[in-house]
Amino acid sequence: MQVLAGDIGGTKTLLAVAEVVPASQSDSSLRIDLAGARRYDSRQYPGLAAICQQYERDEGRRLPPLAGFGVAGPVKNGRSQTTNLPWILDERDLARTLGLATVRLANDFHALALGILAVGQADLVMLNEGARDASGPCALIGAGTGLGEAVLVPGAAGRYMVIASEGGHADFAPRDALEIGILRFLLQRYQHVSWERVLSGDGIVNLAEALAHLTGLPLPDPVVHAIHADRASAPAVITSAAETDPLCRRVMQTFASIYGAETGNLALKSLATGGVYVAGGIAPKILPFLSDGTFRDGFLGKGRMRHLLEAMPVAVVLQPNTAVFGAALLAANAATETAQARPMERTS
Repeated sequence: MQVLAGDIGGTKTLLAVAEVVPASQSDSSLRIDLAGARRYDSRQYPGLAAICQQYERDEGRRLPPLAGFGVAGPVKNGRSQTTNLPWILDERDLARTLGLATVRLANDFHALALGILAVGQADLVMLNEGARDASGPCALIGAGTGLGEAVLVPGAAGRYMVIASEGGHADFAPRDALEIGILRFLLQRYQHVSWERVLSGDGIVNLAEALAHLTGLPLPDPVVHAIHADRASAPAVITSAAETDPLCRRVMQTFASIYGAETGNLALKSLATGGVYVAGGIAPKILPFLSDGTFRDGFLGKGRMRHLLEAMPVAVVLQPNTAVFGAALLAANAATETAQARPMERTS
């Protein structure tokens, strides 16, 4: 089945034509092949329809009749007002404007969760081996601009239902004296300190400022300059400086430990025997800090429940097109639902 798939962000939009090859009875893997992938600057267009029309011109071919898009913003009843763009997207309006049979919209993290089903083993880095139970739920966590969390629950015919959440905004729970100090520092800045305040791009900066205050170690000059000049650039500066600077190294070790702890919390709450996946933009960039055992120690540090978590496989997702895969599945699933809902034709 061929569909149009897109990952729609506040900065960039990635579109591709996807060939969805469903799993067979003899092979449980799902394959999605992308062709004609193109990236567009979202801010240069008045809306998604205009980008799709430009894509059609660039490709020199008609768009497939089915489309799915993961959107950086909430989606309700097929409609979304994007968080960081002045766009209002509507499934029916897009289908009518583009001349498509079906359009499906979902939050970008919802699409990311679905896309996990099509990620191959070569694009996973294991942090805890475990033993996957194919009939069990999967948990997905991803730190980037914010902190996303979701659960995939297996259903009939190899299909999964995504349970979205706002778990990233739940209360940050410190585990030791240092983290209690981090919480106290951040409570002077924020009325509510969530996991996202420490597990995100800006969370890395918050940790750097808190640890400088608590340990007395100085922030290196490039980090100070980045925080004041362009705070959004500071996480990359801190990560790079961690190779030589003791404070920045401590920041990244703390970040990895806290990331493991909240991943373990999500795994326990969802009983994710089907696997735990760490996605988002930050994880692939800090892989050495996640792979050195610090993350795993935080993940397993749940007292009497350690044995349960030891059995759950945990992997970092490296595939950059995971959300596009999920968008393709949105479109393919919509086609299947439409076919099932269509009344049977009379034969006599």
